[in-house]
Amino acid sequence: MKKLLLAALISIALLSSCGSSDSNSKSASQTEVTNLESMDNDSFVKVLTYNKFLKKVWDFEKYTDTFMYAGNKPCVIDFYADWCRPCQKVTPIMEKLAKEYEGKVDFYKINTDDEQKLSMILKIRNIPSIFFIKGDEQPIYSVGAYSEEYYRSTINKMLCE
Repeated sequence: MKKLLLAALISIALLSSCGSSDSNSKSASQTEVTNLESMDNDSFVKVLTYNKFLKKVWDFEKYTDTFMYAGNKPCVIDFYADWCRPCQKVTPIMEKLAKEYEGKVDFYKINTDDEQKLSMILKIRNIPSIFFIKGDEQPIYSVGAYSEEYYRSTINKMLCE
């Protein structure tokens, strides 16, 4: 009986904390967007959304059969999720490399939880997934967390070819 009462109290507490007014959810959402934008401005690695991907990387809605890179310099794209521990190890490496290759390579990151449609279209099944793109060549990609040396080596090969 005590267990049943305890379970009921926990359920009531959880249900009451889940309800929020529209004004609270709007302000929380606006705060989250503001935080993301300020994070993006301070970072050498820029956040890509679905629409930004179409403009800066590849408009696959327009060029459905062929990869047509929209950028004017090579890029590296990190597909990640906030909860992913290997992704958390890759993030500072990408920041360091983005600073090191500033002006030579564009660095982007895409949160697979926020951009599920894009992740599905690009067939991202495991994270971290890193795309290395140069010109209209097929992107090279790696899955999993690797060392800084591995990523630097891959970028240098991409720049030399």
